[in-house]
Amino acid sequence: MSTTQRFYIKEHLIDLSRSEVTFAQQTTKVEPKVLQVLRLLAQNAQEVVSHQQIMEEVWQGSEVVPNALQRCIARLRKVLGDDAKSPRIIATHPKIGYRLMVDVQWLPQTTRQGVTIASPPNLKTLGFIGITLILVLTTVLGIWQSMKTPKRSIHSLKQITYTDAFESEATYSPDGLHMLFNRNVHACQSHIWAKNLKTGVESQLTKHPGFYRDTRFTPDGRSIIFTKQKSCHQDKINAHEPLQANCWQIDMIDFAEALNAPQAASVRYQCQNRAIERPVALANHQYAFLSQQGNAQALLRFNAINQQTTSLFSPEHQTIYTYDYDPIKAQYAVLSYNREGRHLLSLLNLHGELLHQNQIDTHGELGQLSIRFSAHDDALLAVLNGKLYHLALDGKTTPYHSAVHNIVSAQSHPTLPSMIAIQGTKDTDIARIPLYGEQETSITRIMNQHVQPYPSFARSKSREKYAKFQPNGELIAFISARSGQDQIWLWNGNQATQLSYFSKQSKIEQFSWSPDGQKLAVVSNAKLNILDLQGGAQIIKAPEPLIEVLNWHPHFGILVTALRPSAHTLWRLDLKTQVFTTYAVDDVQSTWLTDHTLYLSKFDGQVFKRPLNSDTTDYEPMPTLNGHSMVLYKQYFYSYDMESDYLTQYDLNGELIRKLKPLKPFAWKISDIKGEHVLLEQLIELNQDVVELNI
Repeated sequence: MSTTQRFYIKEHLIDLSRSEVTFAQQTTKVEPKVLQVLRLLAQNAQEVVSHQQIMEEVWQGSEVVPNALQRCIARLRKVLGDDAKSPRIIATHPKIGYRLMVDVQWLPQTTRQGVTIASPPNLKTLGFIGITLILVLTTVLGIWQSMKTPKRSIHSLKQITYTDAFESEATYSPDGLHMLFNRNVHACQSHIWAKNLKTGVESQLTKHPGFYRDTRFTPDGRSIIFTKQKSCHQDKINAHEPLQANCWQIDMIDFAEALNAPQAASVRYQCQNRAIERPVALANHQYAFLSQQGNAQALLRFNAINQQTTSLFSPEHQTIYTYDYDPIKAQYAVLSYNREGRHLLSLLNLHGELLHQNQIDTHGELGQLSIRFSAHDDALLAVLNGKLYHLALDGKTTPYHSAVHNIVSAQSHPTLPSMIAIQGTKDTDIARIPLYGEQETSITRIMNQHVQPYPSFARSKSREKYAKFQPNGELIAFISARSGQDQIWLWNGNQATQLSYFSKQSKIEQFSWSPDGQKLAVVSNAKLNILDLQGGAQIIKAPEPLIEVLNWHPHFGILVTALRPSAHTLWRLDLKTQVFTTYAVDDVQSTWLTDHTLYLSKFDGQVFKRPLNSDTTDYEPMPTLNGHSMVLYKQYFYSYDMESDYLTQYDLNGELIRKLKPLKPFAWKISDIKGEHVLLEQLIELNQDVVELNI
């Protein structure tokens, strides 16, 4: 256990020697006993500390007033800005104890020194002087080390956008005078806007709304390029759900003309049936972007003059997930996973030749980084799990210390010591509605009006998602981040109880009940966990880092996705032999199984099927089904039809049987059906704004 008197919990500095807590340059005096409780929790971070242990170590048998411990916890929550109903720092385990939910940064012990020699030196005095010199040298070494690795901080935050709309894709112009951003007009459609950072004037640049992503300037600042996603088979775009895109293209707009009046975009790279990510403009009408090449993601270059596409970087035994381009140095920074699931940073020249490659230190954090080249030094700005980092080209990451959370992306100003960032949160709830009944009229509303389309259960301000009925039982399992990060929770009809206590930050999107309803399978920290209803966990070792659990079939075993051979590759675990086998299909989001057929959906919402026990690698498309919102129940598919807004029933071949009922806007994503009830995820609020950070 650490004996230091000073430590950080998030951005709060706790100084036990002074009985103070400092946050955002404000210092609060706190009772010593209260901080002793906090210190004990910090020494056992991520572990439950019992009531008895706290009483014995903090009060040591002395008499205390009733509810002394509860009062201390309440005081700590107030000082740390925590909420007992939706805790993010201190978790309560009823009738057991408390748990610090976040990691602790312990600071080195400091010693005040002052020596007066009143007699000739003896051995004891010389020893004391020696110890003092060692302490001085240690302090000097620490100062030198801190100068070598400077602490990075955010000094202030300035709001740039002030609307209730959903903003994204913020980027500076090369001269730093303007800022681009996307502003949604519906849940998936947006316009591209520019803001003059000196005058504050905003200008809509696009003439028509669209499903736009990856907006950025060309290096000369004259034009804007972006990806546009659309359906090749239909032009209708519904007003309140994600587009089921199967076509991606690169578009361009002249910036000066668009400042005068919104413009229609010109197509630079014709619509393709494979996803295009993060396009950047190169010289001589060439463009770089990420896309699938074979079964793997690759960095590609397209020449618009001869219409030729070539591969720049497609390393073996690595899975590329993002990159950025520095037009000044003509270099690419590519991030990927290696075979062990570790992050790699590869620096390439203009022609895709590898300059050097280093492993990235993510400090135990899981998930994918978002990066942009820094304009201030030879490094990258990186965002991971809502936190901002300085990523050196040797792979070393240094966190920015600030009270700013929930960062989505960031880019440094080309000349000033500031950066622009997207900051935001998503609040979704779970509703249980009748499968049949009266036809309800859809309501019309814009985003962020704090309206619940249907009554929610287990309501909180965090994101609740992916609810599943318990087979052979009355429980409902769901994912919630109300305790600080994604965990599995159970709802018994009256209250929600946390089942899992995964210690490291890990996003969870799916899980599966066992067929008998007594266990759940979920991936956390890239490992398969089998949970029982008492909270016990069994970890099953997999040959590759895992992403999600998709299905648990009584005869076929557990279906999961993994990082390799490529992203979201489908694997099967045979529970009898404990052997994993892979399928020749990637980009898999969800699966459904009958005794004879495997159905799966891709991330664009398309659904496919193939015989279950077959060696074929061919998958038959099922265009009537919407993989973003689909349930298999009693040999029927129930899927949300985006054209009619209806929950619709289909047979196993995807043929329409009947329309059941309309679903309300922002409440269309069904996750399970049992008896005559449907579980669905509904959007309550989606807040995302542009902010400028002073560094």
